[in-house]
Amino acid sequence: MQTTENNTQKKTFPFGGILLVLAGLFMLLNQFIELELSGGLFFGALALFFILWGATNRAAGLLIPGGILTGLSIGVFLVEDANAIPEAYQGGVFVIALALGFALISLLTRIFTGEAHWWALIVAAVLALIGSGIILIEMPNAGVLKQIAEAVFTASQYLWPLALVGLGLWIIFKKRDTQA
Repeated sequence: MQTTENNTQKKTFPFGGILLVLAGLFMLLNQFIELELSGGLFFGALALFFILWGATNRAAGLLIPGGILTGLSIGVFLVEDANAIPEAYQGGVFVIALALGFALISLLTRIFTGEAHWWALIVAAVLALIGSGIILIEMPNAGVLKQIAEAVFTASQYLWPLALVGLGLWIIFKKRDTQA
């Protein structure tokens, strides 16, 4: 006889267990046969796994690494092939690809959980600006844009610590006001 508790339990696919089994089998197989696996393919497979797992369970906590790993996968694919992107621009392109992965988090969480994680777009925008700045600095004929990017990067080394101090003070005073 089944209880009503057993009837209402959510059946989920054991993605975590499958991931561990596949990783273990891959590592065991790699002991006997040297497999040349692209880093981009590896990150892409992990990304797909987390996205499928998060989508089926409607869990944002699984979609977040799926988005980040997707960005890493794209970045690694683009810089692995030395002919795809000139070496001087590879760092900036990689950071922009990572920005795309963070932007994907907002889309995935909106689609599969009904609530978008908008914070990821802030991270994506910052990464995209940094990646674009890196590319501008590496461009030989960027002119004024290169000078602006260099000035922003130089100023940011002083502004970030001040921003952290300001944020810390804001948290302290906000906490103090709510306790009073």
